[in-house]
Amino acid sequence: MRAKYIGGTLIVGVMLLFSAGGIARAAERSYPVRPVRIVAPFPPGGSADLLARVLADRLTRLWGQQVIVENRSGAGGVIGTSIVAKAEPDGYTVLMAALGQAANPTLYKKLPYDTARDFAPIVLVAEVPLDIVLNPKLNVNSVKELVAYVRANPGQLNVAGAGVGSSAYWATELFRAMAKVKWNAVEYRGGGPALAALLAGECQVMFNPVSSNISMVKSGRLKAIAVTGAKRTSLLPDTPTIAEADPELSDYRFVAWYGLLAPAGVPQSILAMINRDSNVALNDPATRKAMIMRGAEPAGGSAEEFSQFLRRETKRYAELAEKAGLEPQ
Repeated sequence: MRAKYIGGTLIVGVMLLFSAGGIARAAERSYPVRPVRIVAPFPPGGSADLLARVLADRLTRLWGQQVIVENRSGAGGVIGTSIVAKAEPDGYTVLMAALGQAANPTLYKKLPYDTARDFAPIVLVAEVPLDIVLNPKLNVNSVKELVAYVRANPGQLNVAGAGVGSSAYWATELFRAMAKVKWNAVEYRGGGPALAALLAGECQVMFNPVSSNISMVKSGRLKAIAVTGAKRTSLLPDTPTIAEADPELSDYRFVAWYGLLAPAGVPQSILAMINRDSNVALNDPATRKAMIMRGAEPAGGSAEEFSQFLRRETKRYAELAEKAGLEPQ
């Protein structure tokens, strides 16, 4: 950089340090200089928490700064999401968002945040298929048999849920609407209590992330009859998709998803850096293996792609809520 004196004053050539571009580049060079917090708006042990920890571990090594995961659960993810919406827009607090980001506007008349206004998309982290698991005492062994049983016994089966707004809730509602069945949806305070109810026989059916129940399926304590995604999962390679299992439900597709959002106002250079390094992490073989072992399919991509994905998902859940007759509370 050239410098010269004019009238005894040092003038920096082109005034680079004071230009918007110079400030942005300086911000990126200095980021992060202290720990970064990923807020998981759900309890420990769930997919949002586990995926956040896998990503945090890799980013910690890339940045040489600790990336910590903070669980702030409650109200279907609304509490943790609100915390991030109000956080300082400096890149040191980000959200491990889930599908509730797109679905919650259909469930709540008033939210303390607006996704389009209060957040900046960073990257889609992963997609997680669910499976339909049954208490083994239920004499049903396929999706077609399940549909036939419920139609013959309307209102008799109890279906365990992880709470209104959870991925299990939406997977269940989509199935109920498409299969035109009637059952009792029993919502618990999280996936753990719901699984306990299924194992105890209080409920007979549950839609649940595959990774959360894989050990119970393999031990025979639960019975998996189908997965909800567009393709089979490597964790249950012999278990068909719902679309494969029942021609009447050939259009059924459902995956939970997780992605990073930042408070609106974070400098674009920092958002670009987090996106870039998150993609590096998601393409790292060890990181991919860790996510796949947790039942997730690593994603990645640009911030704009994630932004478009969010818009599509928001529209999709609004349409699903209308089809299912759900009214915001």
